[in-house]
Amino acid sequence: MVRAILVTGANQGLGMHTVHQLAATPGVLVFMGSRKITAAEEAAEKFAADVHSSSTVVLVQLDITDEASIKAAHASVAQVLKQKEISGLDVLVNNAASALGSFEEVFKTIVFGTVAVTDAFRPLLSNGAVILNISSGLGSMGLYAHPGIPILPAYASSKAALNMLTVLWAKQEEEKQSGIRVLSICPGSNATQMNNYSAGGSPAEGCKIIVKAALETEGRTGVFIHKDGDYPW
Repeated sequence: MVRAILVTGANQGLGMHTVHQLAATPGVLVFMGSRKITAAEEAAEKFAADVHSSSTVVLVQLDITDEASIKAAHASVAQVLKQKEISGLDVLVNNAASALGSFEEVFKTIVFGTVAVTDAFRPLLSNGAVILNISSGLGSMGLYAHPGIPILPAYASSKAALNMLTVLWAKQEEEKQSGIRVLSICPGSNATQMNNYSAGGSPAEGCKIIVKAALETEGRTGVFIHKDGDYPW
């Protein structure tokens, strides 16, 4: 039984390592969504030797802030699923993000882009699938009661909005009795291009909680988790 997974923002950092580790697992069809297909090709080449013989990586041009790109990506993913006689996607990993720029620029990707791509691919999700929204501890209003939390208004508030979407989408799917679960996941602070590799741990470690959640076929819904447990909303 092949597990079909779409990862957005997957050409570098956390997304690339997520695709890498998923593809190294038996029986996975992972769609590697990237704004620039050449960047995805370069990234995929780095771990091509590690792809399991029963798994496949399919590169997909996907800019979640562009309606035409989302539509074309949907058609491409649907065609591959049909060719491989797979009924639908088992996992949607909403990983694309931006920490830099104005409120408008950050929200355009983290909130509006995530809504657009989730709405577009929702019909392709199988009953019992899971939507993984890659969030951050900075999006937890509860954590700001503690001192020392960095104050990044645009990024933090966009992740808080993403967390609210997790709660609302989880409730909607429960009401539909679709079996589709929705989770917010914090992979921790990772040294990636988004922070100029200036802080955090290895994204190869940070992505492990995403990979674990993507491979699980059952579990909780409407929760905000990190590697050591739950975060407050």
